Amino acid sequence: MRDSLNRAARPAWRFLAAAGACALALAAAVAATGGVDWRFGPMRLRVYQPWRLLAAGLGLTGAALWLGGAQFKAALERAWEARATRASWVAAAATVAAAAVGLVNGTGIAGGADAYGYVSQALMWLNGLPIRTEPLAATVPWPLAEWSLSPLGYRPGLEPGIIVPTYPPGLPLTMAAFAAVGGASAVYLVVPVLGAAAVWLTYLLGRRYSDAASGAAAAVLLAASPVFLYQLVQPMSDVPVTAWWLLSLWAAAGLPVVAGSGAAAAVLTRPNLAPLAAVILAAVLTHSYSQHRNVGASLRAAVAFTLPLAAAVTFLAWLNARLYGSPFASGYGSASELFALANVPINANRYVRWLLETQTPVVLAGVVAPLAAWLGPRAPGTPSPSQGRLGLAFAAVVLACYLPYSPFEEWWYLRFLLPAIPVLLVLTTPLVVRLVSAAPTAVRAPLLVAGVALLGAYYLAVANERSAFGLRRLDSRYLAAGAFASRSLPANAVLLSMQESGALRMYGGRTTVRFDRLDPEGLDAAVQFLDRAGYRPYFALEAWEEAQFRDRFSRSSALGFLDWPPAAEVGRPVKVRFYDPRDRRRFLAGEPVATARDPIEDRARR
Repeated sequence: MRDSLNRAARPAWRFLAAAGACALALAAAVAATGGVDWRFGPMRLRVYQPWRLLAAGLGLTGAALWLGGAQFKAALERAWEARATRASWVAAAATVAAAAVGLVNGTGIAGGADAYGYVSQALMWLNGLPIRTEPLAATVPWPLAEWSLSPLGYRPGLEPGIIVPTYPPGLPLTMAAFAAVGGASAVYLVVPVLGAAAVWLTYLLGRRYSDAASGAAAAVLLAASPVFLYQLVQPMSDVPVTAWWLLSLWAAAGLPVVAGSGAAAAVLTRPNLAPLAAVILAAVLTHSYSQHRNVGASLRAAVAFTLPLAAAVTFLAWLNARLYGSPFASGYGSASELFALANVPINANRYVRWLLETQTPVVLAGVVAPLAAWLGPRAPGTPSPSQGRLGLAFAAVVLACYLPYSPFEEWWYLRFLLPAIPVLLVLTTPLVVRLVSAAPTAVRAPLLVAGVALLGAYYLAVANERSAFGLRRLDSRYLAAGAFASRSLPANAVLLSMQESGALRMYGGRTTVRFDRLDPEGLDAAVQFLDRAGYRPYFALEAWEEAQFRDRFSRSSALGFLDWPPAAEVGRPVKVRFYDPRDRRRFLAGEPVATARDPIEDRARR
């Protein structure tokens, strides 16, 4: 009779355990995203609070434990023993999830300075060097003509009437390669693909430094990291440069050509992190010598690493000379303009605060662990002292490259330190696994899964709270503004703008003039010149820019007051308003001035 009950209970506890795991996973998803609203044919699942799901998951798991008894315990022990095999599947799932998030939630929009600068440069590379002629620069009477005609992401070139990109060529060249194969829209695949690669490389690096379970935990936590997710959905260079440096760091142990190629791509993507190449070279030499005990073999490995890196540096120096006038120049400006020792305490405070807020103090265990290894014998399953030193040196160089950099107030500038975060996670997760290993065997797997899941859920919640999953909606204003300009403004329109200066060219096909580059006393003269020259001037301003526009021009020009209705208002949640200077006189004379609105916004108002 008892055997019959046991056989009957076996499928029951397995079902309850599976249902409990699903409930806990759904609770984590709800906590991370603020709620789910899924449709399955005629059925609909809407959940906005995780607590009932959490209670249900714990209750179902407890019931499974009560029913399963020794069988459940044995299953948990087997799960722990098989962790190395299952870790690769967990890391693969995290890799696929990262790619999916980048593809599904990616903005796919070239708006703002960085996204427009990278995407537009990529498309220019398909036709040769990224050098653009601005014919209007030769005719406008105001000073700094090329600067005013340089949209965000661009600056004047070496010759009159020429503008060139601000940003380094690494990411645009990668985007151009994708576009050459898959068309212009393929540029938006680059960051999700390299983001997935970064997650998988984190697993490989963690497996090498400690074990597969630690690597998988580090991969999951990187995939959930708020700053990683924030950058994963944007066509910017932070995730790609992280992937390239992780490739170089992983390949330093036995694949010097691959390590050098990764470093070369990373330097082309973000040249100011070039000092990291010295850290990787040291790792290449150390590994080669430890394997062969031969100076000649170490030198050959060093040459294999250096050749692709040297080729990249040579190309970058040539391009800098061609675009900016010197092999040592960059589109960002001189080093003295960008770096200062006075910035160090400001950035140190902000980076540490942002790191603790978004990654929790747990990530700092990655700093403590290698230091502890120097004070005592190495614990099983933790990185060796040499690996710990390499990881710490890598993270320290990343930090040192940005401490003197110009400070920013927004939390997402933690992105500068993104290449160091997976390395810190790789140094941290072995400690987590070691702590879990001190528990009874039957509870180790649940403890590890619960710990990583809770930390990952917190990461996802922070990412959701800080709009990582809402950037497409936020950036949709660039498409809306471009669509209006293309559809409703004359072909000879010239748009005075700043934040929209690139997007209006990309999606609107209209010339833009940076109002922040015009003389504060020169607004009337600029508008009058454009009118006389046969152009139709408009002001295209995001709502938050109107105060800047008034502050810059209202003391010298009545147009600077923006005291008449805009010709159009599009986009949400950020509004973009188009002002026609000709409407001001009509409005003050008592004529009505209608404001065209985004059709979606009109429907929302009704």
